[in-house]
Amino acid sequence: MVRINLLPVKVSKKKEAGKQQLILFAVILVGGLILNYVWAHQRSGVHKDLRAQVERKKAEIQQLERIIGEVKDIRTQQDQLKQKLDVLDKLKAGRSGPVKMLDELATLTPKRLWLRKMEEKGGANITFEGTAATIDDVSAFMAALKASKHFSKVELKKTTATQAKAGAIRLVDFTILTAVAYGGLPAASAPTGPAGAKGGGAKEAPPPPPAPPGTR
Repeated sequence: MVRINLLPVKVSKKKEAGKQQLILFAVILVGGLILNYVWAHQRSGVHKDLRAQVERKKAEIQQLERIIGEVKDIRTQQDQLKQKLDVLDKLKAGRSGPVKMLDELATLTPKRLWLRKMEEKGGANITFEGTAATIDDVSAFMAALKASKHFSKVELKKTTATQAKAGAIRLVDFTILTAVAYGGLPAASAPTGPAGAKGGGAKEAPPPPPAPPGTR
């Protein structure tokens, strides 16, 4: 009977199986490293893209902030220009307003009434002091002031009968206070006195008659 020793064969197979396991482990390890590298590279690319997007957004925000700042500057310049134009309009009105007011005052003053003094107070009120031939002339002057577009709130402060000497013509000294608007009053708020009324309107009662010369 022939005997065959199979032990070397078994040892050889075990060595072969061990080599295959080592090779498989090495392949798995290398594959894992490769996959890990690919994953890390992809994640790094994603992070770079995100950072780039963030930087672009920041740049867009800064650009919008610059545009907003420019718009605010333009609005500020517009407001300043508007204020300057308003000042110029006021200066023009202040330059031409008194001239127009004095021109109108010359036309509405009765012939038998003389103004001795005109005093402005605070740029809003004017006090007229003068002398008239009769109290009716004073009433006519007040009515003309109320009908004017430059005067309002006309108020008779004082009337006094005067006579230079015995036998001379008796005159009436008066003091009138009125508000003045050099630019002219608005049409809706302009007062309408007897001079501007057309029939049927109630007439203003005339001021009280002057006191006798000896009662001052």
